[in-house]
Amino acid sequence: MRISTTVFTLLALAAPLAAPAGMALAAGGAGSETAGPGGSLTLAMTLYAGGITLGKVDMDAKFSGANYHVVSNLETSGVVNAFWQSQIQATSNGKLEKKSMQPGMYQSFYTGHSAKNQEVSLTYEDGYPARLYANPSYPLTGYEVKPEEKKGTVDPLSAVLMIAATANTEGGNPCSVKAPVYDGRRRYDVTLAKVKPVNVTMDNGLYKGQAMLCSIEYKQLSGYKPRVLRDTNFPAINAWVAVFPSAVTGRSYAIPLRVWANTQYGVIAAVTNTLKIDGQTPKVN
Repeated sequence: MRISTTVFTLLALAAPLAAPAGMALAAGGAGSETAGPGGSLTLAMTLYAGGITLGKVDMDAKFSGANYHVVSNLETSGVVNAFWQSQIQATSNGKLEKKSMQPGMYQSFYTGHSAKNQEVSLTYEDGYPARLYANPSYPLTGYEVKPEEKKGTVDPLSAVLMIAATANTEGGNPCSVKAPVYDGRRRYDVTLAKVKPVNVTMDNGLYKGQAMLCSIEYKQLSGYKPRVLRDTNFPAINAWVAVFPSAVTGRSYAIPLRVWANTQYGVIAAVTNTLKIDGQTPKVN
């Protein structure tokens, strides 16, 4: 696997893996019950390779009743810019219900090297596959994602919410969920699984206490060029995930403290350095 693909995959999975975890959600149509009162979550992570900074990503999520609105920014830096200089701004909104998640619209704006730009948006109507708009358009002939494969999927940012929102925080396992993702070009699943409880002390002082060591599987399904689909040499991805309470009754958050992969280029890691829940920084034990 090329290092640029590894970097992209880690950033996509870590950017960021956090959301209200006090609700049981699944992709699908909206129901009649709302998800409760509002709240907010702010998270920022830095990407490292061998101690060298490769980029940063942040997210600001706001909740109001059944509605969510998420803004995320990703920017590479340092040596990674020699082969994959990128800035990605993305937004997503939709509805959280007690037993379902319904994205509304997802938009992303990519700026790469040589002034290469790409705008992608996905519009959702309950019960129908996501409708794609891309400017400039890109060729999909030969490796399309079929309409039936798009049904029941969520965009990348909504997947972030879904992954942590389905976490069984009260049962002690915030890592037992699969998110079906369609990003406008590719269809893939992101699956988290519990490995074991761990005690974590972060070097940056953000957190000290109990967490869960979780494995993350990234499975390519469709929308990839054939040679990419044949490439199954993805590194094992792990994460420390800790549960944080919200000021909103009945709500908690599953936060990725560190996400990492051992690659042929060394350890690539995304580390949380900023965390605010409902506008407040959680106290360190």
